[in-house]
Amino acid sequence: MEIVDLSDQWSKLEEEAKKDANVRVDRESSLNSWVEGEDTDVQCAAAKKPTREVEGVVDKRKRKSAGKDEKCAKRSKVEEDRKWVVSSHPLGIQSLGMSLHEGNKRNVGNFRVLNDLTIVRIIGHLDAKDMLKIGLVSKAMLAFSFHDDLWRVLVLRRFGGNFIWNKSWRGTYIATRKKSKEEFPLRINTGLCSDVLFHSWMCKTTEIPEQWLSKENISVCSYDKVSVKEFVTRFERPNIPALIRGCANKWKCFGKWNPQFFEKEYSKTHFHVGGYSMRMDRYIRYMRECCDDQTLYLFDKKFHEAAPILGKEYVVPKYFSSKRDLFSLLDNRRPDYKWLIMGPKRSGSTFHKDPNGTSAWNACIHGLKKWILIPPNTLPCGVHASVDGVDVTSPVSLVEWFINFYHQLDDLGVNVIECIQHPGDIIFVPCGWWHCVLNVKESIAI
Repeated sequence: MEIVDLSDQWSKLEEEAKKDANVRVDRESSLNSWVEGEDTDVQCAAAKKPTREVEGVVDKRKRKSAGKDEKCAKRSKVEEDRKWVVSSHPLGIQSLGMSLHEGNKRNVGNFRVLNDLTIVRIIGHLDAKDMLKIGLVSKAMLAFSFHDDLWRVLVLRRFGGNFIWNKSWRGTYIATRKKSKEEFPLRINTGLCSDVLFHSWMCKTTEIPEQWLSKENISVCSYDKVSVKEFVTRFERPNIPALIRGCANKWKCFGKWNPQFFEKEYSKTHFHVGGYSMRMDRYIRYMRECCDDQTLYLFDKKFHEAAPILGKEYVVPKYFSSKRDLFSLLDNRRPDYKWLIMGPKRSGSTFHKDPNGTSAWNACIHGLKKWILIPPNTLPCGVHASVDGVDVTSPVSLVEWFINFYHQLDDLGVNVIECIQHPGDIIFVPCGWWHCVLNVKESIAI
């Protein structure tokens, strides 16, 4: 497979982009002038309008509009809560709604009869060489050929976990294939308005807003003060989630396990990452630099075999000791039950229930985690599940769920438990509870 040279084509595209930028500035300035003029005329008309209203009629109108004002206030509060910061796309791609303001330069030839999602699916059948070539057809096709979700599939299909991360999945393919970095002018305005392409970019670049992190209503349990008997009475038997403090911060791994430690001590050791075997140093590089809405998550059930010392640097809390763990009676036949978990900011796990009717505990060693837990008999908004809860369909990425559905949690009518898990905190997840976890920062957990 060969990688084509794009230097000449990039120069032409960059010159055209500069011309488009000048036209865009002129259009925006004229539009702003028109809007400002319109506002002035409206204000003048309002000032000249006679105000001979009878007080009773005014009061009646005020009472009639009071309900509307209240609804508008609630709607404005929701809209205010749903504001988030999104970086501008390096290829000038915007949401479809912006086409009403700036037009949509959708120069895709005979593909114009197809919607954007269909075009992405068709291009997804191409190999890397043809994907690069199709981007030379037009600026719109250039935007489609840069869609990182397509390159993610190509990288993992060809290299598995043995790749060298380089800024994006497209750059990663070229860097891993040619052992060199791709150099190209990123800031080219394609003028394309596409929800399919822009939504993915929005999910991977959105800053986590404060309103996602503000609610904390989980019951807190002090490890030194609460006995096993009291824990069973207060939390285990009534099946109530709890945050346990004063335990994990005494472990050997606490304050020791961080990305720098794993990069130094286990750089060449392979761990299980997103279904692939990956060297720790390469995963750390990916974790630090990635901009991805479907991040690869280190979720290794055999970490204690790859690095036996790690299994000795934490202690199972007294509430979950082998004396109280019925699965311990199965010896080597017991299901998987312990994992090393590591991931970058915005990574995590979407809504699910733990299997086999089990309860679980999760100890945060490094970073910050946002937890949402929903009672067993209530299906989370935006999630569809089979009767037994085994098959679950939800938004592709965790951030996508937060953007579209987090504000609907209050409409469920149940006590949704939320909290921020800090280093040293242990979360007790009771049997049957739906839960999702969002890493607010790069995080490591057991």
